[in-house]
Amino acid sequence: MKYLLVILLILVVFWLWRSDRPSPKKSVKPGRPRNQPSEGKKITEMVACDVCHVHLPKSEALIGRDGFYCSEAHRREAGA
Repeated sequence: MKYLLVILLILVVFWLWRSDRPSPKKSVKPGRPRNQPSEGKKITEMVACDVCHVHLPKSEALIGRDGFYCSEAHRREAGA
């Protein structure tokens, strides 16, 4: 009887341990791929400053003769 209780206790602990961890199968939602944005989100194109190579949204970048810049100082520095 004592061994039956020990085995039962081990099984309960094992079951609780296994049910607490997320399963890899449960984490992937069927439907749309992970790397695609949801329908409500817009994709923003990113560009790099030609001087310091900092990435910023294209809508915030300053456009020069030779490319994109993050600030007026970098645009002047490049001579654009």
